[in-house]
Amino acid sequence: MSILKGRGMGAGNMDGELKRVGVAGLALIGALALNVTWIQAGRSDDLRAHALNNRRFQGVALRARGDIVSADGVTMAWSEALSPGDAKTKYQRRYLENGEAFLPVTGYYAGTLEQSGLELAFDSVLDGTDQRQTAGSWVHLLTGEKPLGGSLRTTIDAKAQVRAYQAFASFSPTPSRAAAVFLELKTGAIKVAAHYPSFDPNTVADIKNPGDDQRRLEELDGAKGRPRVNKAFLELFPPGSSFKAVVAAAFLGKDGNTKDSVVPAPPTVATGGGQIKNSHDDHGCGVANGSPLIDTFAQSCNTTYALMGVRDELLGNEAIRAQSEKFGFYKPIPIEQDLSAPASEYPHDVDNRDEILRGSFGQGETKTTTLQMAMVAAAIANGGEMMKPYLVDKAVGRIEGDKGKPEETGTIHEAEQETFGKPISGDTASQLQDMMREVVSTGTAKALQGRNIAGKTGTTELTATRGGAWFVGFAPIQEPRYAFAVFVEGPSTLNGAGDAGPIAADIFATLDRK
Repeated sequence: MSILKGRGMGAGNMDGELKRVGVAGLALIGALALNVTWIQAGRSDDLRAHALNNRRFQGVALRARGDIVSADGVTMAWSEALSPGDAKTKYQRRYLENGEAFLPVTGYYAGTLEQSGLELAFDSVLDGTDQRQTAGSWVHLLTGEKPLGGSLRTTIDAKAQVRAYQAFASFSPTPSRAAAVFLELKTGAIKVAAHYPSFDPNTVADIKNPGDDQRRLEELDGAKGRPRVNKAFLELFPPGSSFKAVVAAAFLGKDGNTKDSVVPAPPTVATGGGQIKNSHDDHGCGVANGSPLIDTFAQSCNTTYALMGVRDELLGNEAIRAQSEKFGFYKPIPIEQDLSAPASEYPHDVDNRDEILRGSFGQGETKTTTLQMAMVAAAIANGGEMMKPYLVDKAVGRIEGDKGKPEETGTIHEAEQETFGKPISGDTASQLQDMMREVVSTGTAKALQGRNIAGKTGTTELTATRGGAWFVGFAPIQEPRYAFAVFVEGPSTLNGAGDAGPIAADIFATLDRK
């Protein structure tokens, strides 16, 4: 009896163990099911685009990528069937004949499957594999409709974009590097993003001869001026005296200072190995008793802004650093997913006085992107508010409709206009606007009178014989709608008013044509 009783107790224990094992097994199965669901539904786009996922390239040439279209209706990139009517045709990526003008925007989709620009940032949308498109693809399959790659409607003004590139390409002497960015003040929409040198993306997009594409890409890597690098967004340059707008903003935000406050403007400032001088010593520069801030800005007195960087009673290195950070320095600037501008820099936390002196008027270790300087101008022209820049206004899904023609299925992405920050007060912005108008009225850019633009000139010193010219500002002069930055690099004789400024004015005239 005792044995039978013991066996009965053992059977009960075993049943309990089996139940616990069963419950644990069901829990594990449930967890695995949830994980698979999460991977398929929540992370499918990330895994599809992962660098180690080679399956994403299988059959890619059999899909028609979507169009990339400008705001004024110009198709900048599209796909073309190599064997029309053949269900297994491959598709060739095509760009406009003057595709080099649009390269900083479209980027390229090479026959090697290497990508850049919007071709990379919106790859899954253009390829038709974005989750927002594929979620409804089974419906289209049931109805016999073939899903196609989605199309992008960008913010770019095609005519102004071409004008910018033509201005660089026809510039004499040929610039070694150049870039232009125009922003719409109220929205952050990028209307122009041009650079030089560039290249025709058609020359690297031959799907039938990827080896030729690879050789061409390697040639471009070694080409003068690095044409594969997007100079509107991705390359850093010394901003020269255009950076004085950032320093002046910091000064105006301190202790009730105004544009009429008298600041030092001596002929020279001693450095460890020489002197910092002004480009000229008259009309406010080289004055022993100082000059109003607005005059030092209009005449671009180097010594004034150098001293602001090292004298805490005036401003100081930390104050300039803090103001730079408010404008967006020290962190990447997001444009679109997978497309950001690198962080701009102003030297800080350094013991080298000479480095701070030079950096405070835009030389030395101060480095910015063209986009960053356009955003500085945008904050000034927009009452202190800086909008986040963006390139794509809308993305739409597509299917193959009647007679094989693409038909849109609806919006799958739409830009949200966002405030990037408010780096300066409305009062500071108003005073800086007046100071930029003074640059054209009485200052270093008097040659631009009548062109309906205002801004700050800048000259960079790269080597003894090489330099750069900037013009950073807004247009029109009254009630501005656009902010811009234009940079041209070449001989040391270049200057903002005579070289970068006229290009900015020509681009604005094209934008203002309506």
